[in-house]
Amino acid sequence: MSLRLKLTAWGLGLISLAAVACSSTPPGATDANLAKAKKANAPGADLFQRECAGCHGNRGEGMSANPATMGPGSLPLYKRDPTTSTNPAMQQQAQYRTNEQGVGTDQRRPEFKTAQNLFDYVSKEMPLPKSKAGSLKPEEYWALVNFMLVSNGVEVPAGGVTAENAASVSIQPAP
Repeated sequence: MSLRLKLTAWGLGLISLAAVACSSTPPGATDANLAKAKKANAPGADLFQRECAGCHGNRGEGMSANPATMGPGSLPLYKRDPTTSTNPAMQQQAQYRTNEQGVGTDQRRPEFKTAQNLFDYVSKEMPLPKSKAGSLKPEEYWALVNFMLVSNGVEVPAGGVTAENAASVSIQPAP
């Protein structure tokens, strides 16, 4: 085999590898779920962009040490074990908090079983920095929760998740 033919074959192999890498699904919410969520809840989409995307990414994919909020595995039933992931954002999911004296308390993020669990968490802990946590109106937190759930492919009731139905809305995918 000539050197020219070997280089051509090698180059085609690299191009094929690059095409496969570029065609992979981006992390975070799928295009379909993200479009559905934006259509179903424009106020929630706007709030997510303004209050959340800077830390969690436009698709909720997680950025730097901030965990994913949308996409596969972003709202697990069980607390994540930070030692089992190679993704730094997932390793940070076990978020340690400090008490009023600044001492670490080893409290980890709670399990998200229902929409109510998610609302309780984001309405008390977000947005960051901690001085802004809980600063949005309740209806804004509900809009965010609805946007995040639909972006995760969760079926929400007609009219969306509200304080009246949130405890009955499971956010775990069907088996």
